[in-house]
Amino acid sequence: MRRSTFVAAAVALLFAAGDSAAEAPAIARPGLARIGVPAADARGVVFFLESALAPGMVAVGTAHTLAPEALARAQRVELALPGSLAQVAVAERFAVAPGQPFSATDGTLREDFAVLLLASKPRGVRALAAEPHPISSGARVRLLGPGTGKQNEQDALGTVTAATAERIEIQLDGLRALDGWGGAPVLAADSGRVVGILEAAVPAEGTARVLAAPIGGVLDALHTPLDGGKGRRFAELAPAVQPAAPKSAASPAAGRSLIQPTAGKGTNLELSIEYPRDGAQVSSTACGTFVAGRAQATRGAPRRFDVIIVIDTSVSTIAAAGTDVNENGVVGEPKLGDLGALLGAALTDPGDTILAAEVAAARRVLAGLDPRSTRVGLVKFAGELPGTGKARKPAATVTALSRDYAQIERGLDEILATPPAGQTHMAAGVDQATIELAGLRGAYSKLDPDSEKVVFFFTDGQPTLPYPKEREADNVRAVLRAADRAHRADIRIHSFAIGPEALAGPIAAVEMASRTRGYFTPVRKPGDLVDIVEEVSFADIEKVTLVQEKTRVEARPFRITADGSWAGFLALEPGANPIRATAVAEEGASAERRIEVSLVDQPEQEPELPVGLVVQRNRLLEDCLLIARQQRLDRERERNEEIRKALQVEIERERKKARERADQQRKQLELEGEKEDEGAE
Repeated sequence: MRRSTFVAAAVALLFAAGDSAAEAPAIARPGLARIGVPAADARGVVFFLESALAPGMVAVGTAHTLAPEALARAQRVELALPGSLAQVAVAERFAVAPGQPFSATDGTLREDFAVLLLASKPRGVRALAAEPHPISSGARVRLLGPGTGKQNEQDALGTVTAATAERIEIQLDGLRALDGWGGAPVLAADSGRVVGILEAAVPAEGTARVLAAPIGGVLDALHTPLDGGKGRRFAELAPAVQPAAPKSAASPAAGRSLIQPTAGKGTNLELSIEYPRDGAQVSSTACGTFVAGRAQATRGAPRRFDVIIVIDTSVSTIAAAGTDVNENGVVGEPKLGDLGALLGAALTDPGDTILAAEVAAARRVLAGLDPRSTRVGLVKFAGELPGTGKARKPAATVTALSRDYAQIERGLDEILATPPAGQTHMAAGVDQATIELAGLRGAYSKLDPDSEKVVFFFTDGQPTLPYPKEREADNVRAVLRAADRAHRADIRIHSFAIGPEALAGPIAAVEMASRTRGYFTPVRKPGDLVDIVEEVSFADIEKVTLVQEKTRVEARPFRITADGSWAGFLALEPGANPIRATAVAEEGASAERRIEVSLVDQPEQEPELPVGLVVQRNRLLEDCLLIARQQRLDRERERNEEIRKALQVEIERERKKARERADQQRKQLELEGEKEDEGAE
C-alpha cells in the first residue's frame, strides 16, 4: 500500500508541475468535433503561422493527417496543446483550398497541406514566421513536435541532405521516434523561420530520414485565400482526389515495418479491445486500470507469421556487452581485461556477455508476439574450419517453429548455458533458417505455405567461414549466395550487426538484408540490442492510442508490440468511464473501438486477466515504476533548484545587511579614533 501510495503521489506531483518557464508552444493537436459531440483526435499536429488573414495567424497541417473527407464531416476543429490538453483555438473553415495527400494519384509533397482559418486569436501560443527563400542542402534545421507527459513541445535537430521546390530531405542527428509528428514545422536553425512541413519519417541506420514539404506551397496558396479571406466551411469542400496506396518511398511509420504489405491488395484494419469487456466493473491501481487489445492490418485472410531467430554463438560472443544485461546491478567485465576475453576468461558477471544480450533481445522479441498468429523457432551458428579435428555442425536448429513459447524460452536457456565456441559461419546460419522456414529436406518444422516468413539475424562479427579467414571475399560471397536462396523462398532477413568488429566490416550483414528486402540495423553498443530490437513491427500499424473519452487523458504507460498487441494503464474516474481505442495503419486505414466500464472500489466480479496478458501487464507495471522513479528525481531536482534560489536570495539579503553593519562600524571606528587622538593631545 505504501508503494502504491507513493507511485500515485509521484504521478500526481509530476502532472501538477508546469512548464511555465518554457517558450510558448507553436503547435497543437487537432480534434474533429460536431456540436454536442466530444472531439475525436485527428492524426498529427498543426502549427501556427503568421498571416495577413484575421486574426493574424492560421493553423497549418498536412492533407494526409487532416484528411479533407474527415474535415468535411466535422463542424469544427478544436486545437489543444499536446501536453496540458488545454484548448487554445477553434477553426471552422479552410483559409485556402486544401491540397491533396502525397499518397494520392499524382500527389506531391509540396501540395500535401491544409490551412485552417482560426475563429479567434489563439491563447497561450506563438505564431511562427515563414522563410520566403528556399532552404539549401547542408543547412541545419530544427523540427518542433509534441512533447511527452505534460510537456507541450519538444524539438529534434537535423541537416538538410537534399532540397528542391517539391521536397526537402533531412537526416536527423540521431534516431528519434516521431510518432504523431506529421504536420510539424521544420525551422531553419539560424533564423527560426519555417521552411517546411514534416510529412514522413523513415528510420535508417541509427538515424531517421525525414521528408518535408517546402513551405512555399502554403505561401503560394495564401496569395489567393478562399472568399477574399473569409474562408470556406469544411463541408463545402469535397476532396478533389481520393487517396490511393501510399508511395513506398515516403510511407510514414512509427517504427520499421519488418513484414511489408502485400502489393495490390486493399488494407483492412482489425482493432479489438480484449480486456476488460464492455460494461465490466473494474478497480484501479496506483498506475491506473489495465486495458489491452490488438490491432493488425490485414489483406484478406488474417495474417500468420513464421519467425526464426538466428543467434551467433561463436567464441567472440563471450565478450562483455558493456551493460547490465541481466539487471543484477553489476556490469560484467573480463577478469583479465581484453586479453581475458580472448582467452575465454569469465566476466565479473557472466550474465553480461554479448551472447546474453542476444538471448535477452530474443526474449524481448518473443514477449511481443502472439502464439495465435505467430510461430517462432531458434537457430544458432558458429563453426570450425575443416581439418581442425573439431567436429561441430556450423549451424543447428535449437527449436523448430512452434506456438509453444515456453519451449522457445527453454531453447534460449539452452543456448545461454552452452559456452560460446568456434568461428563465424554466417552463411550456414542463413541456410539453416531457410531450411526451417521453407520446409526443405532436413527441416524440423512443418511448412506453412501461407505464412509470412521472417528472420532475425544477430551477429557480433564478420564471416570467417566456410573458407580460411584470409579468404574474406569468398566468405562474404558465401553469405550473399545464402541470402539469395532465402530471397527465392520469399524470406526476409533483418540483420543486426552488434559491436565494433561487426561494424568494421558490415558488408555481409548489410547485403543479406538488402537482397531479401529486409532491414539492416547497426548496434554500436552490444548492450543496446535489447532496446533496439523492440522497434520492430509485424502488424503494419503506424499508431494506436487509448483514451478516456470524457477526460481525454491518454493511457500511460502504453506499449504496442511487434504483432500489434497493445496495452496500457488508463486513469479512470469513479463511476462510468467511456474508453476509446484508435488505430491507424501505415497505409492510412483507421479504426475505432469503444467500450464503457465502471470504476468501483470493490467490483462484484472483476474480469479475470487472461494468462496471455499477464506478461504485458507486468512489463507495464515495471514501466510505471520507472516513470514514478523519474518523476521523483525530477521533483527532487525542482525542489533543489528552489532551495538554491531561496538560498541565493537569503545570501544577498544577509550580504546587504552585513554591508550596512560594516558601514555603521566603520563610522563608529572613525569617531572613536578621533576621540583617542584628541585625548592624546
